Amino acid sequence: MKRFVKLSKNIFLAILFVTTGAVAQEKVNDAELSNFANAVMSIQAINQEAQTTMMEVVDKSGFELERFEQMYQAKMQEDTQTLETLTAEETKKFESILERFEAMQAVFQKQMEDAVEKQNISLERFDAIAQLMENDAELQARLQEKMQQ
Repeated sequence: MKRFVKLSKNIFLAILFVTTGAVAQEKVNDAELSNFANAVMSIQAINQEAQTTMMEVVDKSGFELERFEQMYQAKMQEDTQTLETLTAEETKKFESILERFEAMQAVFQKQMEDAVEKQNISLERFDAIAQLMENDAELQARLQEKMQQ
């Protein structure tokens, strides 16, 4: 399950790093931080929906979730030896699931982008604030406070 959650977290991370522009050095004001916090909470809800939907796709495919997670991890690590243990039927199901995930990822990413923009913050500024968060403990604390309100 942890590996499966990691896949869905990749969807969340994709929105955080939409652009590769330079990190803005200006301060983040309270209104902007509130908008950022609201966007993050919306993204978390979308991410949860994505996880649930992906689990349903795996379940409906008839592929055992634990086996899928094992094969997905092997694919991410380019572990061909493990991937070779897939039967022909499993390979077909596995590839079908991955194709569905790829299509779903675009939909969920668009929903996340829309959630950010709905909070009156550009994707570029959202990305810049997210990057600032990485090394700014005070900003992280302020965000936590905003998210608990």
